[in-house]
Amino acid sequence: MKKVVSIIFVLVMLFSFSLSANAEEFNGADLFTVDLPEDFEQTGTSVSNFSFTNENGDIFAVSYSDNTQEDTVFSPTDMSQKEIEEYTKTLSEESKTVMKDYADNFEMKFLSGEKVKHKNGKTALVCQTETTIKKDKRTGVFYQTMYEFGCKDYKYTFTYTTSDKDKKDSFGEVFDSINIFEAETESNFDKLKGYAIAGAVCALIMVGIIRFIRTPEKRVQGKL
Repeated sequence: MKKVVSIIFVLVMLFSFSLSANAEEFNGADLFTVDLPEDFEQTGTSVSNFSFTNENGDIFAVSYSDNTQEDTVFSPTDMSQKEIEEYTKTLSEESKTVMKDYADNFEMKFLSGEKVKHKNGKTALVCQTETTIKKDKRTGVFYQTMYEFGCKDYKYTFTYTTSDKDKKDSFGEVFDSINIFEAETESNFDKLKGYAIAGAVCALIMVGIIRFIRTPEKRVQGKL
């Protein structure tokens, strides 16, 4: 649910926000850095959420949450296309549930969802959405691009929100600049490689033991 609340927080900010400090390269709690355009200013900070906006109302937000619970570890590398579709469907449904108390009407439509190899070497789940919010006779349509990374300690979500459809793909350089300092969640393939290596080592040890046991016998037989 934390990931949903973080995204909804960004949407709610579109209806009210204040400006504060200027930002270029931003360091988030020594966990990650990201390069932001000079016109983006920080508008909010909490323990695990950061948000920025410009004079046009575009918003960039970052959140991170625990990723160490074995049954809920987020690992984009291991996600199939079917799992991505199920994930985005669940996220849309949860968002609608969360927003029912804050908006007269809320609809989140996923335009795309795919896993990509990021320039920082990690795999990201990249999604784009079109969200419609109606509140107090006001209607807003917003476009979001979201990059999500799964790492050993935290799951990171980077979200760009704009009301201008023509700008929904304009934050590519910012997303490319994301650098996360902790290691990526170990994929199932990596785990299998680890098991294979461990198995091979065990096999070599067993071969060595067998050779050690049989060596005296071979000496007696004159085979050494």
